[in-house]
Amino acid sequence: MEWPFHTSVFVLLFHISNLMAFLAFLLRDQLQLRLLMGVSLFLQGLYYYAIPGGPLFDPLFWKVVSFGANLMMIALVFGGRLDFGIPEDLRGLYERMAVLTPGQFRRLTAKTVRIKGGGAAILTDGMKPDRLYYLLRGDAQIIKNRQTATLQSGAFLGEIAFLSELPASATVVLNDGAECIAWNRAALLQLMKKDAAIDIAMRGFFNHDLAYKVARSIPIAPAPEAPRRSSVGG
Repeated sequence: MEWPFHTSVFVLLFHISNLMAFLAFLLRDQLQLRLLMGVSLFLQGLYYYAIPGGPLFDPLFWKVVSFGANLMMIALVFGGRLDFGIPEDLRGLYERMAVLTPGQFRRLTAKTVRIKGGGAAILTDGMKPDRLYYLLRGDAQIIKNRQTATLQSGAFLGEIAFLSELPASATVVLNDGAECIAWNRAALLQLMKKDAAIDIAMRGFFNHDLAYKVARSIPIAPAPEAPRRSSVGG
């Protein structure tokens, strides 16, 4: 087959396609990296198909396969950045976890369960919890040493026990009308190990949450002592 292009054109095409692949590896943004790699793979495939004496089917085959795999990953990365599928009542939590993409947040909250107030305690002082809770709406009662404090929505419950693997340090009861979401502790820890961004976001939120609780804590008066029995008259 006679080709209208000079051989030097194919040499230039080869070097440009590989230069683009090299530059792609210098990018930190996954979507930009894969888009540039997609262009590079396309040009490399064109080179192996149109080169004089070609097509060279062996390298062309792997360029086509790599291009297809890269295209699939572009769709996954792009889809992970699309802001859909996040329930309205979780928007506040998502916006506070600004380091997470919509896809990462959907993955974080995919296996949570919802618990409504008015039932039994969700955390019991001295017992090791197997869940981590986030208070979505309403109030919760924090009971410790016969003293009670009220915690409003927008806070985690049981995060110290979650991080330390120690028993809960207080009993927590959801008030009527309150609702929280709950993660299985083992599953969430596994997810945090797999995804560094989720791990960083959760630990950062825990630190912010603990600081907020300390700053907003309401002094609790000690529980009244029982009246002493008079010794007069036995």
